Amino acid sequence: MENITAINRKKINYIKLACLLISLISFPALITHASNPSEISGEILTVQMQNKTLKEVFSYLEKNSNYVFIYEEAVDLGKRVNVNISDKSIEDIIKEVFSSNGFSYVIKGRQVIVKNEKSTGLMSSPVTAQDAIVVRGTVTDHTGMPLVGVNVVVKGATIGTVTDIDGHFDLPNVPKGATLLFSYIGYKSQEVKALEKLTITLSEDNELLDEVVVVGYGTQKKVNMTGAVSSVKVDALDNRPVTNATNALAGLAAGLSVSNTGGSIPGLESPTIRIRGQGTLNNSDPLVVIDGMAGANISDINPQDIESISILKDAASSAIYGSRAANGVILITTKKGTEGSARITYSGNVSFEKVAKRLNLVTDYADFMEIQNAGLIANGQAPRFSQGKIDEWRNDGGKNPTIYPNTDWQDHIYSNPSIVQNHNITANGGTQTVRYNLSFGYINNPGMIYHSNYKRYQMRANVDVNIKPWLTVGANAYGYVDYNNPSADTAGSGGDVIWGGGAFATVPGMTLYDPETGLYGGIQNPEEENVSNNNPYRRMWFYKDDFPTISRRTVAKMYGRITPLKGLTIDASYTYNAWDRRIEHHLTDRDLYRFTADGPVLLRAGVVRTYIRRYNYRNDFRASDITARYEFKVDKLDASVMAGASQEYNKYDNDYYLKYDLVDESLTALDAASTLGRITGNYNEWAMRSYFGRINLVWDDKYMLEANLRADGSSRFAPNKRWGYFPSVSAGWRISQEKFMEDYQDWLSSLKLRLSYGSLGNNAASNNYMYQSLYAATNYVLGNAVTGGLSQTTLSNNLLTWESTYVTNVGIDYGFFKNRLNGSFEWFNRDTKGILISLPVPLEHGTAAVPNQNAGEVNNRGIDFEINWTDQIDKVAYSVGFNMGFVSNKVTKFQGDVASISGVNKIQEGKPINQYYVLKVDRIVRDQSDLDYVQSLVDKNPNYFATYQRPELGDFLFADANGDGNLNADDRVEFGHGDSPRLTYGANLSLSWNNFDFSMLLQGVGDYKAYYNNQAFRFTTVMGQSLIKDITDNAWTTENPYNSKYPILRNSANNKNNTASDAFIHNAAYLRCKNIQLGYTIPQNISQKFFVNNLKIYTSIDNLFTITSFPGLDPEIAATVGYPAIRQYSIGLNVSF
Repeated sequence: MENITAINRKKINYIKLACLLISLISFPALITHASNPSEISGEILTVQMQNKTLKEVFSYLEKNSNYVFIYEEAVDLGKRVNVNISDKSIEDIIKEVFSSNGFSYVIKGRQVIVKNEKSTGLMSSPVTAQDAIVVRGTVTDHTGMPLVGVNVVVKGATIGTVTDIDGHFDLPNVPKGATLLFSYIGYKSQEVKALEKLTITLSEDNELLDEVVVVGYGTQKKVNMTGAVSSVKVDALDNRPVTNATNALAGLAAGLSVSNTGGSIPGLESPTIRIRGQGTLNNSDPLVVIDGMAGANISDINPQDIESISILKDAASSAIYGSRAANGVILITTKKGTEGSARITYSGNVSFEKVAKRLNLVTDYADFMEIQNAGLIANGQAPRFSQGKIDEWRNDGGKNPTIYPNTDWQDHIYSNPSIVQNHNITANGGTQTVRYNLSFGYINNPGMIYHSNYKRYQMRANVDVNIKPWLTVGANAYGYVDYNNPSADTAGSGGDVIWGGGAFATVPGMTLYDPETGLYGGIQNPEEENVSNNNPYRRMWFYKDDFPTISRRTVAKMYGRITPLKGLTIDASYTYNAWDRRIEHHLTDRDLYRFTADGPVLLRAGVVRTYIRRYNYRNDFRASDITARYEFKVDKLDASVMAGASQEYNKYDNDYYLKYDLVDESLTALDAASTLGRITGNYNEWAMRSYFGRINLVWDDKYMLEANLRADGSSRFAPNKRWGYFPSVSAGWRISQEKFMEDYQDWLSSLKLRLSYGSLGNNAASNNYMYQSLYAATNYVLGNAVTGGLSQTTLSNNLLTWESTYVTNVGIDYGFFKNRLNGSFEWFNRDTKGILISLPVPLEHGTAAVPNQNAGEVNNRGIDFEINWTDQIDKVAYSVGFNMGFVSNKVTKFQGDVASISGVNKIQEGKPINQYYVLKVDRIVRDQSDLDYVQSLVDKNPNYFATYQRPELGDFLFADANGDGNLNADDRVEFGHGDSPRLTYGANLSLSWNNFDFSMLLQGVGDYKAYYNNQAFRFTTVMGQSLIKDITDNAWTTENPYNSKYPILRNSANNKNNTASDAFIHNAAYLRCKNIQLGYTIPQNISQKFFVNNLKIYTSIDNLFTITSFPGLDPEIAATVGYPAIRQYSIGLNVSF
């Protein structure tokens, strides 16, 4: 047994050292703190400290050596001393400091135990040889395994030590009758009376066993859960400068994918969230539930208000939400009031933002003109730019940048830096009767692109009132008001500040802005294409700033709880959620000039036709629910039964007004415009009623069984197809609790097997009335007169019903070495059937739109994996975690052998969703031998290039993939596994030492193919548009026929090399440092002197680096173009009173 214990002890020590080594490799700065004292003893230091306290001297020596100072209470830390020591070893410095100030010391390993030579004991009572003892002993766990690094201190004093690798400790000069405190991470602290010989056994802290996780309509102990639920540690959001909690979730949970494919315009962010991939051909967004209120957006709430986040991933955990849980559920609980006097907390940060990556543009206008000429010549066209103009720019050499500019438009549209403010104030407190948590937040983000500024004012109030011991009522209310610049939309995906007719439609030979005259410019070269109207400044100020886009949300939930009988709880609530947005546009413009040596010349007058354009949007959502829960215990059986009902109603309406020709631009009422443009508006609504229930059984804390059932009735379907039923069942077995596992409990802390199966639903029809025929107003000609009437615009499908998703999940939860090493492994299979899609129909159906049908099926299969290690070595507490999710999807039923092809994407049975379908490049035609090969293809088939142009020198030759001797669309090849990554992962590291804390979050995706072909990556030249230097420098030319990566760049009049092919398919895998943070908490004995309970300062960097081979701006957004990826440097402060 002793040999086994020794082997186990060695295993633990090896694991601890290995985890620490990982930390040291990742963070070299920590090596100083983890070095062996003998390695530092030879260092030579100089210490010059005048009139400093002993505590300051100790702190200085700790920071500049590997020693930790432990001292008796009798040591006067406030004593002022002078230290003037030059070029001596650390041991010599310690000796001189202490001996000259009346102290003795003992060096034990890396500990310096300081004693007062005239030592007094606790409470200033003299400690003599008769009333002081030396305490020696051993600390083990309940299995007898020695514990390394246990803190042993005299209670009420600063005398202390830590246990060595064998669990032993030796603590001298302990006053008789003193109390010793033993503490160690993962174990309950223990106090014992000081004796000369002690053997201490620490008990495991069951906090992990008692951890409660929020689930649908309740909470459960984590150890008793049978479904697949991931909990996001909220401290991962604390102190991060995030204004949208969605962006902070990436990398924090296995199977959870978050990407900003929609752009990151402040206040208009539209990140894409996926739980275990894309499981349907329709909307794959998960359901978000905030404080029991379904249908909310994560971006609606202040990240600082979040108490917990749970990710429900399988049918067992999600079925209670039925019809909207097919894509998973994200449950968010906000902070509630606690008993005690009022605590006021301020948290705020200031961030400095810059563009994470810029494009490498051709900014030398002389080079630009030559490249454009070459593209024209390659097509057999005449060059546009004369040699004289090229020489003018080249000879100027940048001496007159206004007249002969070499402009990089990125210098003009990006703030450098953009300074963002985020401030939050919270009040928390209450009594046994009333508890409250109130918060107010303010965000001011000027935007990385000019005229994309954003402000938000937000508040939250959570109040609970115990009216009677059996009656509790409360309210959750929150809301915000957002102000966005009216031109902000033009900065995002689909906007044209950068893309389309914006910055990319400019050339280096444009003076966009002249700071000397304050004028805006256009083309400086008369030979250039007329792109003056595309000055990106004009796109940024498109609308007058005086009319911000205003968005408001108000959410209120009132609830009550009664407990009429022991174990019986009845909850009821009513929720109202209102959102509205008002957009008002007033066009504006400015004059554009050409700058000459004789002064500016007007190119285009900034005159626009005045108008008022207004959009009003509003959404009202109302919900009510009631649940009854009964919990009871019989012998070894713990049971709970829950039943409930809910009802929801949603109405969305919008209207639009456009009138031209304002009488005066200062008048902004609709009646001030004289010409009617367009007025339109509509609304739609839906309702749902649900009944649900759940049974939980736990026998002897070992065997768990759970069953759920939900019935949903939706107004989106015909009365006879309205109801859907979604059951699930799951079971769990805590193997580690079995008697036959007792021999392994010294290293195996927990082991649980989980199994679940169930069905979920989705009612994602493309509109709310698809089971009905839809009509619209139409004019008919009857005789010689026009008569108004109705025409059918949409056919009906009264057989339409729910999509159904069937999920099987097998999971293992594990914990080793007192749960210091813990995690989970999941395997899942998800089949979605009856997917709502549009199928081909005969032309005889007319012009009316065709409704969806329940005809598609998709399979998702994959794994989730999480592993975490938490431990402490001396004063350094650390944790390391890793998570990953892998999912592969396949369309199992669609349109038979008929594929649906949209652009470069294809959907077909037996293939992943949206697989790329493009030509394959065989080669670049580099020389005569390649030309001879092209001729041989034509000799065999004169029509070989009938579909795609015949290549010449420098062009792509596409492959005859099917080998039929003819190059056509049938030679397109499937690439990749769809347009979503299959492998996502995250890793985190956190360290704390004394009052310092450090954390790092890494996030990324594995091998993932993305199609990237747009203005920033194309194999053609376009007159009047920017060029990418990475492409122009590596394109085929007669001077560089063999080392080129890309084909010859032809003018866009011949786009043959820009044909959709695998040349535009890139690996968008990446590893990103999502966040890195360093903080320091001021000791309370200092902060409380200023009436501050807690004071922390920190600095943080978001998006510090990204490792990828993807050539675009950001692999996360892949081919999507718009608002740039941001790197954010922040400093912050947390204060509580």
